[in-house]
Amino acid sequence: MSQRIDPPAHPGETLGVLLTRLRQAQGKSQVRLAGLLCAASGLPTLTRHEISRWEREERIPSRVWLCWLALVLDTSLDDLERAAAHTRRRREPTMTAPTISTVTATIRPAPRPPGPAPAGASTDRVTPPGSVPRGLPTHGAGPGTGLGTGTARPSEVDDVGGRIAGLRRMDDLVAGPELVALVLAGLRSAVRATGAGCGPPAAAAELVQLHAWVAADAGRPVPDGAVRGGVRAAVAGGDRALAGHLLGCVAQAAGERGDARAAVRAAVAAERVAGACDPATATVLALRAAFAAAVAGDRRSCDGALAAADRAHARRGSAVEPPWLYWLDDAHVEALAGLCLTAAGRPAAALPRLGAALRGPGVRFRAAGLVSAALARAHLSGGDLDAACTAAAETLLTCAESGSFRVLRQLRSLETALHAAAGRGRRPASLVVYTELAESAAGCLPGAAPPPARQGHARTGSFAAPAVARAGGPDQLQGRVAS
Repeated sequence: MSQRIDPPAHPGETLGVLLTRLRQAQGKSQVRLAGLLCAASGLPTLTRHEISRWEREERIPSRVWLCWLALVLDTSLDDLERAAAHTRRRREPTMTAPTISTVTATIRPAPRPPGPAPAGASTDRVTPPGSVPRGLPTHGAGPGTGLGTGTARPSEVDDVGGRIAGLRRMDDLVAGPELVALVLAGLRSAVRATGAGCGPPAAAAELVQLHAWVAADAGRPVPDGAVRGGVRAAVAGGDRALAGHLLGCVAQAAGERGDARAAVRAAVAAERVAGACDPATATVLALRAAFAAAVAGDRRSCDGALAAADRAHARRGSAVEPPWLYWLDDAHVEALAGLCLTAAGRPAAALPRLGAALRGPGVRFRAAGLVSAALARAHLSGGDLDAACTAAAETLLTCAESGSFRVLRQLRSLETALHAAAGRGRRPASLVVYTELAESAAGCLPGAAPPPARQGHARTGSFAAPAVARAGGPDQLQGRVAS
Protein backbone atom coordinates (compact mmCIF):
# COMPACT_ATOMS: atom_id res chain seq x y z
CA MET A 1 0.00 0.00 0.00
CA SER A 2 1.50 3.30 -1.00
CA GLN A 3 1.71 6.02 1.60
CA ARG A 4 1.21 9.69 0.82
CA ILE A 5 4.08 11.80 2.13
CA ASP A 6 3.44 15.53 2.16
CA PRO A 7 6.46 17.81 1.72
CA PRO A 8 7.66 19.38 4.97
CA ALA A 9 6.55 22.86 5.90
CA HIS A 10 8.80 25.67 4.76
CA PRO A 11 10.32 27.54 7.73
CA GLY A 12 8.81 30.83 6.58
CA GLU A 13 5.42 29.41 5.56
CA THR A 14 2.40 31.06 7.14
CA LEU A 15 -0.51 29.04 8.46
CA GLY A 16 -2.94 29.95 5.67
CA VAL A 17 -0.47 28.87 3.00
CA LEU A 18 0.36 25.66 4.86
CA LEU A 19 -3.29 24.68 5.41
CA THR A 20 -4.17 25.37 1.78
CA ARG A 21 -1.22 23.35 0.50
CA LEU A 22 -1.93 20.36 2.75
CA ARG A 23 -5.65 20.36 1.97
CA GLN A 24 -5.15 20.58 -1.79
CA ALA A 25 -2.38 17.96 -1.78
CA GLN A 26 -4.84 15.52 -0.18
CA GLY A 27 -7.65 16.38 -2.60
CA LYS A 28 -9.95 17.70 0.12
CA SER A 29 -12.39 20.55 -0.37
CA GLN A 30 -12.99 23.13 2.34
CA VAL A 31 -16.39 21.51 2.91
CA ARG A 32 -14.82 18.06 3.37
CA LEU A 33 -12.14 19.40 5.72
CA ALA A 34 -14.79 21.13 7.83
CA GLY A 35 -16.81 17.90 7.97
CA LEU A 36 -13.79 15.88 9.05
CA LEU A 37 -12.99 18.38 11.79
CA CYS A 38 -16.57 18.28 13.04
CA ALA A 39 -16.55 14.48 13.08
CA ALA A 40 -13.21 14.30 14.88
CA SER A 41 -13.94 16.96 17.49
CA GLY A 42 -17.59 16.12 18.12
CA LEU A 43 -18.48 19.80 17.61
CA PRO A 44 -20.83 20.13 14.60
CA THR A 45 -20.69 23.91 14.22
CA LEU A 46 -17.54 24.39 12.14
CA THR A 47 -18.23 25.28 8.48
CA ARG A 48 -16.23 25.78 5.32
CA HIS A 49 -16.44 29.54 5.91
CA GLU A 50 -14.21 29.20 8.97
CA ILE A 51 -11.77 27.08 6.95
CA SER A 52 -11.72 29.83 4.33
CA ARG A 53 -11.01 32.46 7.00
CA TRP A 54 -8.12 30.39 8.33
CA GLU A 55 -6.64 29.96 4.87
CA ARG A 56 -7.04 33.68 4.09
CA GLU A 57 -5.51 34.36 7.52
CA GLU A 58 -8.41 36.52 8.58
CA ARG A 59 -8.49 34.36 11.70
CA ILE A 60 -6.00 32.06 13.37
CA PRO A 61 -7.34 28.80 14.83
CA SER A 62 -6.82 28.20 18.53
CA ARG A 63 -4.49 25.44 19.70
CA VAL A 64 -7.52 23.18 20.16
CA TRP A 65 -8.30 23.37 16.47
CA LEU A 66 -4.63 23.13 15.54
CA CYS A 67 -4.57 19.77 17.35
CA TRP A 68 -7.58 18.53 15.38
CA LEU A 69 -6.13 19.90 12.13
CA ALA A 70 -2.95 17.92 12.79
CA LEU A 71 -5.04 14.76 13.24
CA VAL A 72 -7.31 15.25 10.23
CA LEU A 73 -4.57 16.41 7.86
CA ASP A 74 -2.13 13.80 9.23
CA THR A 75 0.60 16.36 9.70
CA SER A 76 2.89 17.61 12.46
CA LEU A 77 1.35 19.73 15.19
CA ASP A 78 4.74 21.40 15.59
CA ASP A 79 4.63 22.57 11.96
CA LEU A 80 1.12 23.97 12.40
CA GLU A 81 2.02 25.79 15.62
CA ARG A 82 5.20 27.18 14.06
CA ALA A 83 3.24 28.46 11.06
CA ALA A 84 0.55 29.93 13.35
CA ALA A 85 3.19 31.76 15.41
CA HIS A 86 4.77 33.13 12.24
CA THR A 87 1.36 34.34 11.08
CA ARG A 88 0.71 36.05 14.41
CA ARG A 89 4.07 37.84 14.27
CA ARG A 90 3.25 39.13 10.82
CA ARG A 91 -0.17 40.36 11.97
CA GLU A 92 0.89 41.93 15.29
CA PRO A 93 1.50 45.48 13.96
CA THR A 94 -2.06 45.71 12.63
CA MET A 95 -3.93 43.75 15.31
CA THR A 96 -5.76 45.87 17.85
CA ALA A 97 -8.06 43.26 19.38
CA PRO A 98 -8.12 39.53 20.01
CA THR A 99 -9.24 37.34 17.13
CA ILE A 100 -12.78 36.03 17.16
CA SER A 101 -11.57 32.44 17.48
CA THR A 102 -9.59 33.40 20.61
CA VAL A 103 -12.61 35.09 22.16
CA THR A 104 -14.98 32.23 21.44
CA ALA A 105 -12.46 29.76 22.84
CA THR A 106 -12.60 31.62 26.15
CA ILE A 107 -16.39 31.74 26.45
CA ARG A 108 -17.33 28.34 25.00
CA PRO A 109 -15.77 25.08 26.18
CA ALA A 110 -14.04 23.40 23.25
CA PRO A 111 -13.75 19.65 22.79
CA ARG A 112 -10.67 18.22 24.42
CA PRO A 113 -7.99 17.74 21.75
CA PRO A 114 -5.65 14.79 21.53
CA GLY A 115 -3.08 15.19 24.28
CA PRO A 116 -1.95 14.15 27.74
CA ALA A 117 -4.54 13.04 30.26
CA PRO A 118 -5.36 15.55 33.02
CA ALA A 119 -3.32 15.43 36.19
CA GLY A 120 -4.47 12.67 38.49
CA ALA A 121 -6.00 10.61 35.69
CA SER A 122 -5.25 6.91 35.73
CA THR A 123 -2.63 5.58 33.35
CA ASP A 124 -2.51 2.25 31.60
CA ARG A 125 0.15 -0.33 32.26
CA VAL A 126 2.97 -0.14 29.72
CA THR A 127 5.40 -2.71 28.50
CA PRO A 128 9.15 -2.47 29.10
CA PRO A 129 11.05 -0.47 26.44
CA GLY A 130 11.36 -2.38 23.20
CA SER A 131 8.78 -4.99 24.19
CA VAL A 132 6.37 -4.93 21.26
CA PRO A 133 4.08 -7.89 20.58
CA ARG A 134 4.99 -9.79 17.46
CA GLY A 135 3.09 -8.62 14.42
CA LEU A 136 3.42 -4.96 15.49
CA PRO A 137 7.06 -4.18 14.57
CA THR A 138 8.56 -0.77 15.22
CA HIS A 139 11.50 -1.37 12.91
CA GLY A 140 11.70 -3.04 9.53
CA ALA A 141 8.00 -3.52 8.97
CA GLY A 142 7.41 -5.96 6.17
CA PRO A 143 5.70 -5.05 2.92
CA GLY A 144 1.96 -4.77 3.22
CA THR A 145 1.85 -4.65 6.99
CA GLY A 146 0.84 -1.02 6.98
CA LEU A 147 2.89 -0.45 10.13
CA GLY A 148 5.46 2.27 10.54
CA THR A 149 9.12 2.31 11.44
CA GLY A 150 11.31 4.47 13.62
CA THR A 151 11.09 5.70 17.18
CA ALA A 152 8.28 7.41 19.03
CA ARG A 153 8.07 11.19 19.18
CA PRO A 154 6.88 12.75 22.46
CA SER A 155 3.73 14.10 20.78
CA GLU A 156 2.86 10.58 19.59
CA VAL A 157 3.05 9.20 23.12
CA ASP A 158 0.80 11.92 24.46
CA ASP A 159 -1.74 11.86 21.62
CA VAL A 160 -2.60 8.16 21.35
CA GLY A 161 -5.73 8.25 23.51
CA GLY A 162 -7.07 11.39 21.89
CA ARG A 163 -6.36 10.12 18.40
CA ILE A 164 -8.30 6.92 19.05
CA ALA A 165 -11.33 8.82 20.35
CA GLY A 166 -11.25 11.20 17.41
CA LEU A 167 -10.85 8.43 14.85
CA ARG A 168 -13.76 6.48 16.30
CA ARG A 169 -16.00 9.55 16.04
CA MET A 170 -14.86 10.03 12.45
CA ASP A 171 -15.61 6.39 11.67
CA ASP A 172 -19.28 7.10 12.43
CA LEU A 173 -19.45 9.78 9.72
CA VAL A 174 -16.57 9.33 7.28
CA ALA A 175 -16.14 6.66 4.60
CA GLY A 176 -13.46 4.00 5.07
CA PRO A 177 -11.42 5.01 1.97
CA GLU A 178 -11.01 8.51 3.41
CA LEU A 179 -10.21 7.36 6.93
CA VAL A 180 -7.90 4.40 6.41
CA ALA A 181 -4.72 6.51 6.00
CA LEU A 182 -5.42 8.39 9.24
CA VAL A 183 -6.03 5.16 11.16
CA LEU A 184 -2.77 3.71 9.82
CA ALA A 185 -0.92 6.83 10.94
CA GLY A 186 -2.42 6.48 14.41
CA LEU A 187 -1.49 2.81 14.49
CA ARG A 188 2.12 3.54 13.58
CA SER A 189 2.30 6.15 16.36
CA ALA A 190 0.87 3.72 18.92
CA VAL A 191 3.28 0.98 17.86
CA ARG A 192 6.27 3.31 18.18
CA ALA A 193 5.07 4.48 21.59
CA THR A 194 4.66 0.89 22.76
CA GLY A 195 8.12 0.01 21.50
CA ALA A 196 9.59 2.96 23.40
CA GLY A 197 7.90 1.76 26.60
CA CYS A 198 5.81 4.95 26.70
CA GLY A 199 2.44 3.72 25.55
CA PRO A 200 -0.07 1.02 26.54
CA PRO A 201 -0.11 -2.06 24.30
CA ALA A 202 -3.92 -2.02 24.41
CA ALA A 203 -3.91 1.30 22.51
CA ALA A 204 -2.11 -0.37 19.61
CA ALA A 205 -4.56 -3.28 19.78
CA GLU A 206 -7.55 -0.93 19.70
CA LEU A 207 -6.14 0.79 16.61
CA VAL A 208 -5.56 -2.58 14.92
CA GLN A 209 -9.25 -3.34 15.52
CA LEU A 210 -10.29 0.04 14.12
CA HIS A 211 -7.95 -0.42 11.18
CA ALA A 212 -9.44 -3.82 10.40
CA TRP A 213 -12.94 -2.34 10.42
CA VAL A 214 -12.05 0.75 8.36
CA ALA A 215 -10.01 -1.29 5.88
CA ALA A 216 -12.95 -3.63 5.33
CA ASP A 217 -15.11 -0.59 4.65
CA ALA A 218 -12.50 0.59 2.14
CA GLY A 219 -12.37 -2.80 0.42
CA ARG A 220 -8.80 -3.51 1.53
CA PRO A 221 -7.49 -6.65 3.26
CA VAL A 222 -5.73 -6.55 6.63
CA PRO A 223 -2.63 -8.77 6.96
CA ASP A 224 -3.11 -11.73 9.27
CA GLY A 225 0.12 -10.81 11.03
CA ALA A 226 -1.28 -7.43 12.03
CA VAL A 227 -4.39 -9.08 13.50
CA ARG A 228 -2.32 -11.58 15.46
CA GLY A 229 -0.09 -8.75 16.67
CA GLY A 230 -3.15 -6.80 17.78
CA VAL A 231 -4.47 -9.78 19.74
CA ARG A 232 -1.10 -10.23 21.45
CA ALA A 233 -0.95 -6.51 22.24
CA ALA A 234 -4.40 -6.59 23.86
CA VAL A 235 -3.50 -9.64 25.94
CA ALA A 236 -0.17 -8.05 26.93
CA GLY A 237 -2.10 -4.97 28.02
CA GLY A 238 -4.41 -7.06 30.17
CA ASP A 239 -7.48 -6.48 27.97
CA ARG A 240 -8.62 -9.91 26.84
CA ALA A 241 -12.08 -8.53 26.00
CA LEU A 242 -10.50 -6.23 23.42
CA ALA A 243 -8.56 -9.17 21.97
CA GLY A 244 -11.84 -11.04 21.60
CA HIS A 245 -13.51 -8.00 20.06
CA LEU A 246 -10.77 -7.78 17.43
CA LEU A 247 -11.23 -11.45 16.51
CA GLY A 248 -15.00 -10.94 16.46
CA CYS A 249 -14.60 -8.16 13.89
CA VAL A 250 -12.50 -10.50 11.78
CA ALA A 251 -15.27 -13.11 12.04
CA GLN A 252 -17.93 -10.61 10.91
CA ALA A 253 -15.85 -9.47 7.94
CA ALA A 254 -15.19 -13.07 6.89
CA GLY A 255 -18.89 -13.88 7.13
CA GLU A 256 -19.80 -10.90 4.97
CA ARG A 257 -17.33 -12.15 2.35
CA GLY A 258 -19.03 -15.57 2.46
CA ASP A 259 -16.01 -17.35 3.99
CA ALA A 260 -17.95 -19.47 6.48
CA ARG A 261 -15.00 -21.54 7.69
CA ALA A 262 -12.86 -18.47 8.51
CA ALA A 263 -15.85 -16.77 10.16
CA VAL A 264 -16.60 -19.72 12.46
CA ARG A 265 -12.94 -20.19 13.35
CA ALA A 266 -12.50 -16.50 14.27
CA ALA A 267 -15.79 -16.36 16.21
CA VAL A 268 -14.88 -19.40 18.31
CA ALA A 269 -11.42 -17.97 18.97
CA ALA A 270 -12.94 -14.62 19.95
CA GLU A 271 -15.11 -16.10 22.71
CA ARG A 272 -12.30 -18.33 23.92
CA VAL A 273 -9.77 -15.47 24.16
CA ALA A 274 -12.22 -13.04 25.80
CA GLY A 275 -13.23 -15.56 28.46
CA ALA A 276 -15.45 -14.21 31.25
CA CYS A 277 -16.02 -10.65 30.07
CA ASP A 278 -18.47 -7.81 30.62
CA PRO A 279 -22.07 -8.24 29.35
CA ALA A 280 -21.65 -5.79 26.45
CA THR A 281 -18.64 -7.62 25.02
CA ALA A 282 -20.38 -10.96 25.60
CA THR A 283 -23.39 -9.65 23.65
CA VAL A 284 -21.31 -8.63 20.65
CA LEU A 285 -19.24 -11.82 20.59
CA ALA A 286 -22.37 -13.99 20.77
CA LEU A 287 -23.84 -12.05 17.83
CA ARG A 288 -20.62 -12.56 15.86
CA ALA A 289 -20.83 -16.28 16.59
CA ALA A 290 -24.48 -16.35 15.52
CA PHE A 291 -23.67 -14.66 12.21
CA ALA A 292 -20.79 -17.03 11.50
CA ALA A 293 -23.04 -20.02 12.24
CA ALA A 294 -25.78 -18.62 9.99
CA VAL A 295 -23.36 -18.17 7.10
CA ALA A 296 -22.15 -21.73 7.66
CA GLY A 297 -25.75 -23.02 7.53
CA ASP A 298 -25.75 -24.14 11.17
CA ARG A 299 -29.19 -22.97 12.33
CA ARG A 300 -29.02 -24.69 15.69
CA SER A 301 -25.77 -22.97 16.66
CA CYS A 302 -27.11 -19.70 15.32
CA ASP A 303 -30.22 -19.92 17.51
CA GLY A 304 -28.14 -20.82 20.56
CA ALA A 305 -25.79 -17.88 20.03
CA LEU A 306 -28.71 -15.48 19.52
CA ALA A 307 -30.27 -16.64 22.78
CA ALA A 308 -26.93 -16.11 24.53
CA ALA A 309 -26.71 -12.60 23.06
CA ASP A 310 -30.20 -11.73 24.33
CA ARG A 311 -29.32 -12.98 27.83
CA ALA A 312 -26.06 -11.03 27.91
CA HIS A 313 -27.76 -7.88 26.63
CA ALA A 314 -30.38 -8.14 29.38
CA ARG A 315 -27.58 -8.21 32.00
CA ARG A 316 -25.92 -4.99 30.84
CA GLY A 317 -27.61 -2.58 33.25
CA SER A 318 -25.13 -0.36 35.04
CA ALA A 319 -22.04 -2.49 34.42
CA VAL A 320 -18.89 -0.66 33.32
CA GLU A 321 -18.47 -1.19 29.58
CA PRO A 322 -15.45 -0.78 27.28
CA PRO A 323 -15.20 2.57 25.50
CA TRP A 324 -14.88 0.86 22.14
CA LEU A 325 -18.47 -0.44 22.48
CA TYR A 326 -19.96 3.04 22.81
CA TRP A 327 -22.13 2.33 19.75
CA LEU A 328 -23.87 -0.77 21.14
CA ASP A 329 -27.49 0.16 21.91
CA ASP A 330 -30.81 -1.67 21.54
CA ALA A 331 -31.11 -0.71 17.87
CA HIS A 332 -27.69 -2.10 16.99
CA VAL A 333 -28.42 -5.34 18.85
CA GLU A 334 -31.65 -5.66 16.84
CA ALA A 335 -29.72 -4.91 13.65
CA LEU A 336 -27.06 -7.55 14.26
CA ALA A 337 -29.65 -10.14 15.25
CA GLY A 338 -31.64 -9.33 12.12
CA LEU A 339 -28.53 -9.82 9.97
CA CYS A 340 -28.03 -13.24 11.56
CA LEU A 341 -31.63 -14.32 10.96
CA THR A 342 -31.51 -13.12 7.36
CA ALA A 343 -28.32 -15.07 6.71
CA ALA A 344 -29.96 -18.11 8.31
CA GLY A 345 -32.89 -17.90 5.85
CA ARG A 346 -35.53 -16.95 8.42
CA PRO A 347 -37.21 -13.84 6.96
CA ALA A 348 -40.29 -13.91 9.20
CA ALA A 349 -38.09 -13.61 12.30
CA ALA A 350 -35.66 -11.17 10.68
CA LEU A 351 -38.09 -8.55 9.37
CA PRO A 352 -39.37 -7.21 12.74
CA ARG A 353 -35.87 -6.89 14.15
CA LEU A 354 -34.46 -5.19 11.05
CA GLY A 355 -37.41 -2.80 10.93
CA ALA A 356 -36.95 -1.92 14.61
CA ALA A 357 -33.25 -1.27 14.01
CA LEU A 358 -33.89 1.14 11.14
CA ARG A 359 -36.38 3.07 13.24
CA GLY A 360 -33.68 3.75 15.83
CA PRO A 361 -31.79 7.02 15.40
CA GLY A 362 -28.41 5.40 16.06
CA VAL A 363 -28.41 3.12 12.99
CA ARG A 364 -27.30 5.38 10.18
CA PHE A 365 -24.70 5.88 7.49
CA ARG A 366 -22.86 2.60 6.72
CA ALA A 367 -24.81 0.57 9.33
CA ALA A 368 -28.12 1.68 7.80
CA GLY A 369 -26.93 0.48 4.40
CA LEU A 370 -26.03 -2.97 5.70
CA VAL A 371 -29.33 -3.28 7.54
CA SER A 372 -31.33 -2.10 4.49
CA ALA A 373 -29.55 -4.70 2.35
CA ALA A 374 -30.48 -7.42 4.85
CA LEU A 375 -34.06 -6.12 4.91
CA ALA A 376 -34.23 -6.39 1.13
CA ARG A 377 -32.93 -9.97 1.27
CA ALA A 378 -35.45 -10.88 3.94
CA HIS A 379 -38.30 -9.50 1.81
CA LEU A 380 -36.93 -11.37 -1.19
CA SER A 381 -36.78 -14.62 0.79
CA GLY A 382 -40.38 -14.01 1.80
CA GLY A 383 -41.43 -13.58 -1.82
CA ASP A 384 -42.11 -9.82 -1.72
CA LEU A 385 -40.11 -8.47 -4.67
CA ASP A 386 -41.66 -5.00 -4.52
CA ALA A 387 -40.68 -4.49 -0.87
CA ALA A 388 -37.23 -5.89 -1.65
CA CYS A 389 -36.74 -3.32 -4.43
CA THR A 390 -37.80 -0.51 -2.09
CA ALA A 391 -35.28 -1.61 0.54
CA ALA A 392 -32.64 -2.04 -2.17
CA ALA A 393 -33.20 1.59 -3.22
CA GLU A 394 -32.52 2.70 0.35
CA THR A 395 -29.35 0.58 0.34
CA LEU A 396 -28.28 2.21 -2.92
CA LEU A 397 -28.81 5.69 -1.51
CA THR A 398 -26.86 4.91 1.67
CA CYS A 399 -24.05 3.37 -0.36
CA ALA A 400 -23.74 6.58 -2.39
CA GLU A 401 -23.79 8.71 0.75
CA SER A 402 -21.35 6.62 2.79
CA GLY A 403 -18.87 5.51 0.11
CA SER A 404 -18.69 2.14 1.86
CA PHE A 405 -17.33 -0.82 -0.10
CA ARG A 406 -18.91 -3.14 2.47
CA VAL A 407 -22.33 -1.78 1.55
CA LEU A 408 -21.44 -1.87 -2.16
CA ARG A 409 -20.51 -5.56 -1.92
CA GLN A 410 -23.87 -6.36 -0.33
CA LEU A 411 -25.68 -4.20 -2.89
CA ARG A 412 -24.11 -5.95 -5.88
CA SER A 413 -25.00 -9.37 -4.49
CA LEU A 414 -28.52 -8.13 -3.78
CA GLU A 415 -28.97 -6.77 -7.31
CA THR A 416 -28.06 -10.14 -8.78
CA ALA A 417 -30.64 -11.81 -6.51
CA LEU A 418 -33.33 -9.29 -7.49
CA HIS A 419 -32.88 -9.92 -11.20
CA ALA A 420 -32.73 -13.68 -10.65
CA ALA A 421 -36.00 -13.56 -8.71
CA ALA A 422 -37.69 -11.62 -11.54
CA GLY A 423 -36.73 -14.24 -14.10
CA ARG A 424 -36.48 -13.70 -17.86
CA GLY A 425 -40.03 -12.60 -18.52
CA ARG A 426 -41.56 -9.18 -18.18
CA ARG A 427 -39.91 -7.35 -15.33
CA PRO A 428 -42.08 -5.97 -12.50
CA ALA A 429 -42.47 -2.20 -12.39
CA SER A 430 -40.65 -1.98 -9.04
CA LEU A 431 -37.57 -3.64 -10.53
CA VAL A 432 -37.68 -1.35 -13.58
CA VAL A 433 -37.72 1.69 -11.29
CA TYR A 434 -34.86 0.33 -9.19
CA THR A 435 -32.78 -0.51 -12.28
CA GLU A 436 -33.15 3.01 -13.64
CA LEU A 437 -32.18 4.42 -10.27
CA ALA A 438 -29.12 2.13 -10.08
CA GLU A 439 -27.96 3.24 -13.51
CA SER A 440 -28.42 6.88 -12.57
CA ALA A 441 -26.47 6.40 -9.35
CA ALA A 442 -23.57 4.46 -10.86
CA GLY A 443 -21.22 7.42 -10.86
CA CYS A 444 -21.98 8.21 -7.20
CA LEU A 445 -20.98 4.81 -5.81
CA PRO A 446 -17.54 3.98 -4.41
CA GLY A 447 -15.24 3.12 -7.29
CA ALA A 448 -18.00 4.21 -9.71
CA ALA A 449 -18.58 0.53 -10.49
CA PRO A 450 -21.58 -0.15 -12.78
CA PRO A 451 -24.30 -2.57 -11.69
CA PRO A 452 -24.14 -6.15 -13.03
CA ALA A 453 -25.59 -6.82 -16.47
CA ARG A 454 -29.19 -7.98 -16.47
CA GLN A 455 -29.81 -11.44 -17.83
CA GLY A 456 -31.90 -11.38 -20.98
CA HIS A 457 -31.78 -7.58 -21.27
CA ALA A 458 -28.78 -6.31 -23.19
CA ARG A 459 -27.55 -2.84 -22.30
CA THR A 460 -26.63 -0.67 -25.26
CA GLY A 461 -24.03 2.06 -25.06
CA SER A 462 -22.52 3.59 -21.96
CA PHE A 463 -24.85 4.94 -19.32
CA ALA A 464 -22.34 6.33 -16.85
CA ALA A 465 -21.83 9.89 -18.10
CA PRO A 466 -25.45 10.86 -18.85
CA ALA A 467 -26.65 8.93 -15.81
CA VAL A 468 -24.48 10.95 -13.46
CA ALA A 469 -25.84 14.12 -14.96
CA ARG A 470 -29.39 12.87 -14.39
CA ALA A 471 -28.68 11.78 -10.84
CA GLY A 472 -26.95 14.93 -9.67
CA GLY A 473 -25.49 13.18 -6.60
CA PRO A 474 -26.88 11.59 -3.42
CA ASP A 475 -29.11 14.56 -2.55
CA GLN A 476 -31.03 14.19 -5.81
CA LEU A 477 -31.19 10.43 -5.39
CA GLN A 478 -32.85 10.98 -2.01
CA GLY A 479 -35.65 12.84 -3.76
CA ARG A 480 -36.12 10.05 -6.27
CA VAL A 481 -36.33 7.40 -3.55
CA ALA A 482 -38.77 9.50 -1.52
CA SER A 483 -41.03 9.99 -4.53
